[in-house]
Amino acid sequence: MAKEEKPLEYQRRIRDTKGVAQRLDLGYLRRPALLLLLRKRATWIAIAVAAAASVPLVLGVGGSRRLVENGPLSDAHAMFEKRCEVCHTQSFAGVPDKACGRCHDGAAHPAKSIDTAQPTAPVRCAECHLEHRGKVRLAEIGNTNCTRCHSDLTSHATGVRLKSTKITAFRPEKHPEFSTAKDDRPLKLNHAVHMPAQAKTIGAIKLPMKCVDCHVPDKSTPDARFLPVTFEQNCKSCHGRELEFDVYHVGVPPAHHSRDAKVIREWIVSVYTPFSGSRVPLGNDLVPQPNAKAWMDRVVKDSEAYLFEKKCVYCHKGAGPDVPKVGVVSGRWLPRGEYNHRTHRAVACESCHTQARTSTQTSDVLIPAMKSCTPCHGASGTKLDNCGTCHQYHNRNSEKDQSRPIGELIGSVGLPAYTGERSSREFSQAARVGQEAYTT
Repeated sequence: MAKEEKPLEYQRRIRDTKGVAQRLDLGYLRRPALLLLLRKRATWIAIAVAAAASVPLVLGVGGSRRLVENGPLSDAHAMFEKRCEVCHTQSFAGVPDKACGRCHDGAAHPAKSIDTAQPTAPVRCAECHLEHRGKVRLAEIGNTNCTRCHSDLTSHATGVRLKSTKITAFRPEKHPEFSTAKDDRPLKLNHAVHMPAQAKTIGAIKLPMKCVDCHVPDKSTPDARFLPVTFEQNCKSCHGRELEFDVYHVGVPPAHHSRDAKVIREWIVSVYTPFSGSRVPLGNDLVPQPNAKAWMDRVVKDSEAYLFEKKCVYCHKGAGPDVPKVGVVSGRWLPRGEYNHRTHRAVACESCHTQARTSTQTSDVLIPAMKSCTPCHGASGTKLDNCGTCHQYHNRNSEKDQSRPIGELIGSVGLPAYTGERSSREFSQAARVGQEAYTT
């Protein structure tokens, strides 16, 4: 009988320190790590490059120092080019509004009294007027400074009336159509009659008239705004006979164009008085009036009726001595915007005022539509597209006069603090000394 074989007994491996150490490859400590080697070399290369780059910056070779200098100031602030502390009154902080307020009033927004909305949070001067950009006009700002609020006015202001208006650019559907003032003056102004399509002559009057015959630019104003249209300056040469009242052909001159019926009556009486003694028969009368007073009463009465009921109504709405007064023609029809006719003097009037020749009513305020502006403004990619071209931010009407000694304004070197007791002469002398120190 075969001998029964027993399975071999498993002997557990002894895990002692010596046994573990014999299985480890201790040579890895002597082999260099590639990643660590590259990192060390990259660090030393970066240090070397930085050191080499700093040499021309320190020596100012080739104008390289400009890389670490502030940019040049605008022309308006050129006097402060080397005097940072005048505006930067706080270290490592932006320019505070108080520093700007030393010279600029910074009148409140909105600019027009027609707008009643008020911003919920004040806007710092330096947020819009960015310095150190070279010879630029600080008043010219980017559209984003405006559209960040006007794209959603109700979220940035209170008292907003144009709540559904969202302005993001000067383009259709991104900017509202122009809103104009109303012309409800009691006049019978008819552009179509004065500017017919076919040339013709009525008496000594040649038609069509030119726009500048009535709309005369004021050359003394920077924007060439129009002079007020008056009867004496613009209408009398053609419509002077509308003031004649000598219904009986006595030989008296026409009346003055006055807004006061009492003044006109006094004029009529004064020119007829020399003829009252003759008591010539009037009209188809065969015998004269019984006395001078009766003659005057009838002449004045009939002349007033003729003038007010047949002559004045040629241009004015209403009849009689109480005809409504017209007033001066307004020169501003865009209540929220600005327009400069001098800048657009090369453009023909009818290029923008396209409805002038067909207008028959005084109430037709012939302000151009926005589409007349978009060929040049809105998508030109130039400053012609800026909101500031046609709109103001600060309310110039409420701007305060801040005249002070020049030394106090510019903060000259060595200038003592202004206490209100020193004379302007003392401050001017101190400012002159400071300016000399600055220039030398």
